Amino acid sequence: MDALDSRFLREFLAVAQEGSIRRAAERLNVVPSAISRKISEAEARLGVTLFERSSKGVTVTAAGELLREHALHLQDEQTFLLDQIGRYRSGRMQTVRIALGEGFTVDLMENGLAELGRLQPDLRFSIDHAGTEELQRRVIEGVADIGIAYNPVVTEATRSLAVGRQPLCAVVPADSPLAGRQRVALAEVLTHPVAMLDTRHAVRHLVGQVAAERGLALRVQVETASIALLLRYVSAGMGVTFLPRFSASSQADRGDLSVVELDEPALHRVSSHLMVRARRRLPKSVELVASFLSDRMVAFRA
Repeated sequence: MDALDSRFLREFLAVAQEGSIRRAAERLNVVPSAISRKISEAEARLGVTLFERSSKGVTVTAAGELLREHALHLQDEQTFLLDQIGRYRSGRMQTVRIALGEGFTVDLMENGLAELGRLQPDLRFSIDHAGTEELQRRVIEGVADIGIAYNPVVTEATRSLAVGRQPLCAVVPADSPLAGRQRVALAEVLTHPVAMLDTRHAVRHLVGQVAAERGLALRVQVETASIALLLRYVSAGMGVTFLPRFSASSQADRGDLSVVELDEPALHRVSSHLMVRARRRLPKSVELVASFLSDRMVAFRA
């Protein structure tokens, strides 16, 4: 079992996450041939293939997936131990890694981290934006401690610590004839120019699916990964977009635009999720942050 020392497992995880020996080597600042040799030696000693090689890179085999789970478990346990030991160290600083969709940013900062930072000054946060599938992957692969996603696909690899029903709404210009309505039909909204998040985000798939079921054409004028751009598009009077209410509440409160519920049952049954890696023993710092955000963020209120 000396083929599975901690350094090899760290390199193995990097290759599995990057899908490329070269990119993993660049990330770890080591020579690619050294990682490749170690993988080949481990495969020979274990008698199995850990990666399938192709011109596009490498993918983990079924045997490699078992090793990946083992490596992640050891990584999680080490993080847990260091977190526990850190409580006895003076001047300690603990970092919690959060991956989230951009639409949660204002809610996270204003209702979560602003107060938490004052209450727990020893905590540090590493925050990255990502599409729904990507941030879920980061949680599963141990790259992020906490993922905050809108309507993710539920899998056995993640565990949702908080779920908040957050219907998808139409976001329209303040002077639009749709503004001020309690509810509007999707067909009415789609008569206006539309800007939308790209296909990396759950919102695009939700609207596309309902439009297809209704026999409606979804013609997207502007496609982007930026919610800030979508909100600017609407506030400039160029057209409409689709977001959960909390993603546009600040702009709506200022009167820059209006948020209107959609008269579509399927778009009411969607939720925000705060997730962690399944079967992981959470460090106290991660547990504390997850609990605080679950209680304070608007995204997890009914």
